[in-house]
Amino acid sequence: MTIIDDNGHIKGVIFDLDGTLIDSYEAIYQGFHHAYTKMGFRPLSYDQVKKQVGHSLEYIFRELLGEQYIQPAIILFRQRYEEVFRTHTHLLPNAADVVKAIYDKGIKLAVATNKLGKSSRAILEHLQLSNFFSAIIGEGDGTRNKPDPEMLYLAIEKMAIPKDNAIMVGDSTIDIQAAHNARIRVYAVASGMTSREELAESRPTEVITSLNHLLKYI
Repeated sequence: MTIIDDNGHIKGVIFDLDGTLIDSYEAIYQGFHHAYTKMGFRPLSYDQVKKQVGHSLEYIFRELLGEQYIQPAIILFRQRYEEVFRTHTHLLPNAADVVKAIYDKGIKLAVATNKLGKSSRAILEHLQLSNFFSAIIGEGDGTRNKPDPEMLYLAIEKMAIPKDNAIMVGDSTIDIQAAHNARIRVYAVASGMTSREELAESRPTEVITSLNHLLKYI
């Protein structure tokens, strides 16, 4: 992995979405519950669903149910998710303030998430944050999902900044690996389902306990 100068001036920040900026676990749980019950499977518990967040639906349903159930499960999940995501998604503490503070510094912002891009844009529009981002990229937007770096490369292109001046901010080892693969710095925030210790083992640039702690590095 190429070593990046930690003193490089930050001109762009790429955020993950679920567990980093938003809490949509209840909406995701309802989507899983709907898919499982309609297909005749015993539903996962709320905590079991939370542990799956971060991967794409295709990956999750392949691992949990097998290849033949992927597409039916995705269709059923999205059926319910579309009905409930606006009322069961909220911003995590400090998220809006941190986004606005970074934006006010003249730093470009983007989102790179394994959540469906269409849903991600709708969520951030509903939460009145979409206008702060140069790009909101997710599954279905023509790139491979994280930890592949392709989504991050597109975000950097949309922000129109040099790669070495971009950082990734996420709450999972998937985000850290994606940043390593893109060879950019990554700040891991222990706000999702991954513990601080697990995040540290993946060797991010820094582990922070709260999103507002990011501001001291920017």
